[in-house]
Amino acid sequence: MNHEINAEKDNSVEYIPPLKKEWGRLNSMMVEIDTALKKHKIFQVLDTQNAVEFFKGFTDMDGTIMNSENWELYYKTASLYKPVIDDIFNFNKTMYYFVNDFLSHLKKLDPENFAAAYYDFLTNPMAYKMIANPIMNEYMSYTSADFLEMNMIPKEITDGCGEYVIAEYYHVDRLQSFLKVDFLKGLMAGHHIRRCEHCGRFFLMTKGYKTRYCDKAAPENPRFTCNQMAYRTVRIKEENADNPKYQSYRRCLNRVMRSYQRKVIDEKQKSVLLRQAEELYHRAMTSPEFSNEEFEQQMQSENLYKLCGFDVPKRGRPKAVKNDK
Repeated sequence: MNHEINAEKDNSVEYIPPLKKEWGRLNSMMVEIDTALKKHKIFQVLDTQNAVEFFKGFTDMDGTIMNSENWELYYKTASLYKPVIDDIFNFNKTMYYFVNDFLSHLKKLDPENFAAAYYDFLTNPMAYKMIANPIMNEYMSYTSADFLEMNMIPKEITDGCGEYVIAEYYHVDRLQSFLKVDFLKGLMAGHHIRRCEHCGRFFLMTKGYKTRYCDKAAPENPRFTCNQMAYRTVRIKEENADNPKYQSYRRCLNRVMRSYQRKVIDEKQKSVLLRQAEELYHRAMTSPEFSNEEFEQQMQSENLYKLCGFDVPKRGRPKAVKNDK
């Protein structure tokens, strides 16, 4: 994105500075907006003009800087934020409905189904109510086509590391174009966004199974993630009930411990198997996609050992090794 200020004097426009109080209030808003944007990596990269320092220079204004020339520069700098904020609003408004009403209802999470969901979203008869467009508001526009330049350039991952990749460099006129490329390429790689049912925030899913909770700090207890808090709540409730999934999980743990006691698996294998069983149980308890029968099958030794890369041990104790002398 190229956001350079045109330094040429526009003689057709007269820039009359506002009152000190009004300018100060506007400047506080601009600092707040810029600070919020800089929390995200993309805006740190784009900030070639160090805008936050520019705005902070107007924190304590006196009569020497409150002139037409400075107001013109300030006005043009602040105006650069409007198309950026517009694009963020248009993209977020549109993707909010796509994620909530289409992606979240998919039974199978893979690129083909993501693409089909995006097609259904764009061609839905009610799309005009979900996609940002001038019909709803003259300033809204989620474009159906975007123009950008892309260069494929080989470069080191980090300077001097000796490892190279083919990097994609984009030149876009609008932030919205880049946001779409990043989001849709992520979908085609199997990554998608979901709304956490615990805190309501959106998070990126990179695994091929559904989870309803994010790994961000839980609002009520930052020492735990939303996933952990939800799991603790659900697990306590389910363990106190006659829950089939919990019963399957306990039977699985007992089988692993019996195998360890019979010395058909060692300490390391036992730990790996128990961690895998815990992860499968956690996934089943926080995801709606597993039936009790499917989870019981997952907990069977044949499946669990295979997932961990181990051979299923034979029944009975291993034969004692004779010590021939």
